[in-house]
Amino acid sequence: MSSGPIPAQPEKILRELGRVWTSLGEEERHQGKPTVLRACAMTLIVITDEEDAESATASQTLVELMHAHPSRAIVLRSDPKAENGLSARVFAQCWKPFGKAQQICCEQIEVSVRPDRLLDASPTVLGIVVPDLPVVVWCRMKSVLRVSPNDRTNAAMTPVLALATKTIVDTKGVDLNQAFDVLRGWKAAGRMIGDLEWTRITAWRETIGTVFEENADWLSPTGLGAELTYSGATVPASALYLAAWLERGTQTKASLRREDSPWPGLSSVRLSGEHTVELSRTGPTCLKLRVGEQEQQVSLAGSSFYELMHEELTVLGYDPVFNAAFDRAEASYRQ
Repeated sequence: MSSGPIPAQPEKILRELGRVWTSLGEEERHQGKPTVLRACAMTLIVITDEEDAESATASQTLVELMHAHPSRAIVLRSDPKAENGLSARVFAQCWKPFGKAQQICCEQIEVSVRPDRLLDASPTVLGIVVPDLPVVVWCRMKSVLRVSPNDRTNAAMTPVLALATKTIVDTKGVDLNQAFDVLRGWKAAGRMIGDLEWTRITAWRETIGTVFEENADWLSPTGLGAELTYSGATVPASALYLAAWLERGTQTKASLRREDSPWPGLSSVRLSGEHTVELSRTGPTCLKLRVGEQEQQVSLAGSSFYELMHEELTVLGYDPVFNAAFDRAEASYRQ
């Protein structure tokens, strides 16, 4: 169920939400029994713009996330064609759990704003968050990760970002000099951040960790040399994060080397000493693990936006492992 475009004013948006829920309640009465359960555990704000080539994928991800993380979803989209410069639409996203008659419904609000009116959008968003629940911002607007004096976009988004319990970004494909500057500033201001480039190496970290746990009688992680390879014009944040995580565990310096590969990003990691452990990409979602002379295939699960965001939304508190890796990765990148 959805509404047509309405003025993007908090009181009108909330009134329209009330109308949507009233309509759903009337359907219940016609059927003679409760069929709709309203669910909300957080406010999830998605900030996007024209640069976001995967915005349709992100919208579908939002729908999927509601099953595990019910929320009031607010999509703030910078759009030169926004109706009347600033407008909103209200939706109810509903689904039936398998084997159940009752629907579960969450709220979705889409706010479209022309770039020249971004400053007008923040009061609207601030006025429609759910009180007393966490606020998570998934910032897909790449320009927010750029350092630019007198940038209207950053100024407009500051009130929204300051409201967030956690802000999730994706440094894949951006200028890391500027992105790390922005994220460092957010951390200094006490904001909790997440980076999907860190989440993308979960399978790598878990595989390496499992190898050392299962072979603790003859294989020690300390004192090993670490070499990582990556594909692409510049070193990706995922390689920097994994190198930082390994350095903390092996107490040695990890080296990074560029190589050609059909799959951009992190390509392989090799830990060498008395024994060798190597993990390398053999496909878009597949890794090969070699421990000594033994080899096996490992699934590179968790690579879709849904899986990445699902993982990030399960960690809304302070993440000491990521924060330590970020500090070390940034320092290494600046050298």
